[in-house]
Amino acid sequence: MLDHTFDIDGRTLGGNEKPYFIAEAGSNFNQDMDTAKRLIDVAAKAGADAVKFQLFQADVLQSPGTKLHDIFKSIQLNPDWVPQLATHAKSMEITFLASPFDEDMVDVLIEAGAPALKVASSETTKMGLLTYMASKKIPLLLSTGMCDYVDVFEAVQACKRAGNSQVALMQCVSVYPLPPEQANLRVMDAFRRDFGGVIGYSDHALGLTSCIAAAARGAQVIEKHITLDRSSDGPDHFYAIEPDELTELIKQVNIAHDMLGERDKFMLPDEIKYGRRVGLIAKVDILPGDVISHNILDTTTPAHGIRERYRPNVIGYKAVKAIPAGEPLQWDDIEP
Repeated sequence: MLDHTFDIDGRTLGGNEKPYFIAEAGSNFNQDMDTAKRLIDVAAKAGADAVKFQLFQADVLQSPGTKLHDIFKSIQLNPDWVPQLATHAKSMEITFLASPFDEDMVDVLIEAGAPALKVASSETTKMGLLTYMASKKIPLLLSTGMCDYVDVFEAVQACKRAGNSQVALMQCVSVYPLPPEQANLRVMDAFRRDFGGVIGYSDHALGLTSCIAAAARGAQVIEKHITLDRSSDGPDHFYAIEPDELTELIKQVNIAHDMLGERDKFMLPDEIKYGRRVGLIAKVDILPGDVISHNILDTTTPAHGIRERYRPNVIGYKAVKAIPAGEPLQWDDIEP
C-alpha cells in the first residue's frame, strides 16, 4: 500500500488534514515572466498550498514543423526561469511545483530544490520517465487522466519498485472542459480501497462545484487551473478560474472538508444541552450496594447519562458508588 500521509514543504498531505490545494498555472502565464509571477501571487493570496506549472520541451514532445509542435512551442516554460520562479514562490510562502515531461526537465526541478513532482496524466503510462521521477525519492502527485485501472496499477507498482511509496493518486479526466457527469468522483473510493495512500482530484470542469464535491467525498489533494483572465488566448484559459473564484473555491473546499467531521455517530454538546432526550437520574441519594428500583429513580431532560428507555434493564442492578440525588445514572455507576 502507498503511504497514508507524507509531507511537502512541511505541509502534511493525507489523514485528516485539509485538502492540499494546487493552483495549476500551467501554460496560462503566456510566456511572460511577470504574468507567471502574478499567477504565483494570486495563488498565494488565495490560500493555495502550491502553484504548479508545466515544464516541457516542444522539440522533445512533438516533431518540429508540425502544428502540435508549434502550439507547444508557443506555450512552453523556459527552464531557465525555474529557479527565479521557485524563489519568488518561496518569498510568497507558497510551494512551487511543476510537471516535467522528460528526464532533463526532472533534473531542472531537482536542481531548483523541488520538494515534489507532479506527474501529468499524459506521462503516467511512460514507465521510464515515471520510474526516473520516482527514483528521486520525493513525493509524486500522479494524475490518472487517459488511464484505465490497469494503467494506474502499473504506475503504482513502478513507483514502489523504485522505492517510492509517497504517491498521491489523483482522479482526473482529460476532457476540456469536463462535463460534470463525467467527473467519476467515486473512482477515489476505489483508489483508497485498493492502494491506500493519499487520494485526490485534478479538475478540468467549468466552475467550482466539482472540486467542492471532491472535497466532500474526501479528496486530500485538489488541483484546479487558474488564469488572470479567462478570455485570454491560449489552450487552457477558457476552463480555468479567475483570482476571485480561486479565493472562493479554496474557502468552500475547506468548509466542505470541515463538514466531513467524524466517522462515529454521537451527540454533540449542544445536542445534549437542547435535545429532547429523557434520561434517568437519582431521585434520592443512592449509596454503594443499594439495589436500583423504580422508587429511587426519576427522569429529566436533557439526558446526560442512561436513557429512560433502559429503565427496565437497570432495575435490580446494584450501585457500585454513591450517586447523589439529582445526578444522572451512568453505566459505570451500576453493575448486575
